[in-house]
This record gives sequence, C-alpha cells and structure tokens, in this order.
Amino acid sequence: MARQDPQVNVRIPEKTLERFKEETQKDRRTITAQLNMIIEEWLEKRENQNEAKVCNQ
Repeated sequence: MARQDPQVNVRIPEKTLERFKEETQKDRRTITAQLNMIIEEWLEKRENQNEAKVCNQ
C-alpha cells in the first residue's frame, strides 16, 4: 500500500549518497527509513537541548 506522506527531493553529492546507501544496506533499512530515523533523532535532540536551556534560565 502506498503511503500518503509528502515527498521531498534533495540533492546529495554522489560520493555521500553512495556511502549512505552502503550504510543503509548494513542496517537493512531503506534510504527513506534511514533518513526518517536520522531526522527524528535530530529533532528529538534539538527539542531536548531547547528544554534544557529553558530549565537553566
């Protein structure tokens, strides 16, 4: 079944993409799944950093 999530096109240097593909294969993830995981982790980290800043004020 097709997902209804929006699609995003990005430009990535060829060497970086090849390295990324190799790593996703090692983790048995699709490129999309790996990118989603990385973005979610990054967003969570940023959120936690922002919360820590508010608590320290």
